[in-house]
Amino acid sequence: MKKTILLSTILIAGVVSAFPFRTSCGQIVMVNGATGSLAHIENICESINFAVCGTYANVILYTH
Repeated sequence: MKKTILLSTILIAGVVSAFPFRTSCGQIVMVNGATGSLAHIENICESINFAVCGTYANVILYTH
């Protein structure tokens, strides 16, 4: 089940710009893709965190 969620999340992550994302359990996942709204990117990161760590976490995005 966890692998299915992770693969789905990676496929969804194709909508996001490429950047490394550190999960709440310390693993770094590369997120690749095009562009999306900040809310969409935040949702994808929360899903990735849940798939990798098994917990929900608040995601804070810093842009510049």
